Amino acid sequence: ALTTLESGTKIPLWALKPGQKVQAMDAQGHLVYSEFLAFLDKAVSPRTAFHVVETQDPPRRLALTAAHLLFVGENATAPMKTIFASLVQPGQYVLVTEGGRLQPARIAAVSLQVDVGAYAPLTSHGTLVVDEVVASCFALVRDHHLAQWAFGPLRLYHHWAGRDWTQPEGVHWYSVLLYRLGQMFLASDSFHQLATVQFES
Repeated sequence: ALTTLESGTKIPLWALKPGQKVQAMDAQGHLVYSEFLAFLDKAVSPRTAFHVVETQDPPRRLALTAAHLLFVGENATAPMKTIFASLVQPGQYVLVTEGGRLQPARIAAVSLQVDVGAYAPLTSHGTLVVDEVVASCFALVRDHHLAQWAFGPLRLYHHWAGRDWTQPEGVHWYSVLLYRLGQMFLASDSFHQLATVQFES
């Protein structure tokens, strides 16, 4: 999976370093460059199941874990909302980059594949363009805007903590903390079923 730096260089997600600016989408739906802060999940070697979303016009291909949020519309003009990748269906639309701007593209196929490693980058805007498709930075919780708000303190923490540190493998400690708090205050259907597997096992 590749993302685009402000310089135009494409690099794999695993190679991202805090402070780099990557292609993302702002709250108004515009293409921007947003600061990469940390990985919310960093799994280097485990075999992981991915949902692969493919479009034809223009052709794009994005692989996400089942619980990851993706911006999806029911048609080319409908408002985009975030849903879990496991719920994405052919015929829906995603946002892709084309000619330096964002445009809707119809999903032609959704399939499953198993690959090694998984990375979930967090940016200041809470979004990221991966393989030229716009995705949320968040997973497991249904509400993208709630997640963006809840991760505000972590963004502030990384802003003041600086960039000279090495993040260990695994789920970020702040994600675990938020899940524990969410269990107390949110309805159980606010989470993907994989949240229980990931945090309770």
